Amino acid sequence: MGKQSKRERKEEEAAKGVVQEEGLSPADKRFAGTLNYIARGVIIGGSVAVMVGLFVPGVEMARIVGLGLLCGCLAGVTMKNINDRKQGR
Repeated sequence: MGKQSKRERKEEEAAKGVVQEEGLSPADKRFAGTLNYIARGVIIGGSVAVMVGLFVPGVEMARIVGLGLLCGCLAGVTMKNINDRKQGR
């Protein structure tokens, strides 16, 4: 579909009164932000746990990585709550 075809379709929809909203709603943006914070926390928590597991002898790597991922998830939720308080939500 070319540019001309897209333009014609938009003009037809505008003439019919069909309004197509582009982008995300504010609720969707807020949810995406929450997922972003949680994902960052999980990645950072898992990375730190792997580093600790490599340098501390006698620990089970799977257990320490799982704990790091869980702590990272909680840290992500905490970061989101702090940011929401700063923005007054």
